[in-house]
Amino acid sequence: MREVIVTGKTVEEATEKACLELGLPREEVSIEILEMPTRKLFKSTPAKVKATADEAEAPAAEEKPAAPKAEVKPEAPKAEPVVAEAAAPAQETAEEKPVTEAQQAKLDAAVAYLKTVFAAMGAGEVTVTTSKQGEACIIRVEGDDVGMLIGHRGETMESLSYLASLVANRMPGEYIKLGLDVAGYRGKREKDLEALARRMGAKVARTGRSWAMDPMNPYERRIIHSTISGMEGVRSESKGEGADRRVVIYPTDPQAAGTAFERERRGERGGRGGRGGRGGKGRGDKGRKGGERRSSVPAREFADTPREEGAAPMAPKRTQLIDDAEGFALYGKIEL
Repeated sequence: MREVIVTGKTVEEATEKACLELGLPREEVSIEILEMPTRKLFKSTPAKVKATADEAEAPAAEEKPAAPKAEVKPEAPKAEPVVAEAAAPAQETAEEKPVTEAQQAKLDAAVAYLKTVFAAMGAGEVTVTTSKQGEACIIRVEGDDVGMLIGHRGETMESLSYLASLVANRMPGEYIKLGLDVAGYRGKREKDLEALARRMGAKVARTGRSWAMDPMNPYERRIIHSTISGMEGVRSESKGEGADRRVVIYPTDPQAAGTAFERERRGERGGRGGRGGRGGKGRGDKGRKGGERRSSVPAREFADTPREEGAAPMAPKRTQLIDDAEGFALYGKIEL
């Protein structure tokens, strides 16, 4: 078992640093919070977490396919699964396509620009390789001290990827999709986000209540949308602006509890007035019609009726505010 103790401004930041040091995704690391971050008037204490990676889990996962192999050892023909396992990496490498000369020229320009930026950031010795997967060209960066090139939740990596794409596509030729992957972070982050999206999507489908995720950058939001689109019973939308833009997952079932559709249905039922009060339906003659509200001020029906002879005159209706202090000076003599 490997353990590291890492500090950060927040618990989440310390957790990500610990996962990077261990080189494992978040699902394979157990986190123990040692100290919560605190802020005082003149001093702030960072968060401290203890990350533990159980290396014994990896062999245990490999022992599952090993059990059938031990049983089938006497039978020679059943050695085929080993061949199938060896063929799996070949399929992964087959996905990589050759890079054309025009694309390679653009990649070389982007790599030269990135190396200049890496040197200015003090990243030290780095190894840069390029490849093409599907329709996207990937620039992979490896090194001993490349954590600064990733940043918080990969924000620095995405910014560098955007700048490299601008440099590459300023050159003449067909537009290319370019991505930057530092120390395999992109693949690990994609797996974490896909797992998170599936977990939250299942929760929304089960409870029928929408769920707003934490703010994310466009790259992370695309992964969430792509994962949710492959699930049944849920859909996703991006809400907010700027740094607060986030993904909200909604249930697609209109009968789900807690949805706006259900609240509208409840508002249309009988027995409710137009403003949410109880109407006359279901309460007999005591109810009010159409949600009407009676005034608490009695109507002055006697105002227009003819008056009897000899009756006392009515007080005139006041139409102007009377100021008792009008005409007096601001300061006057006070007699004791």
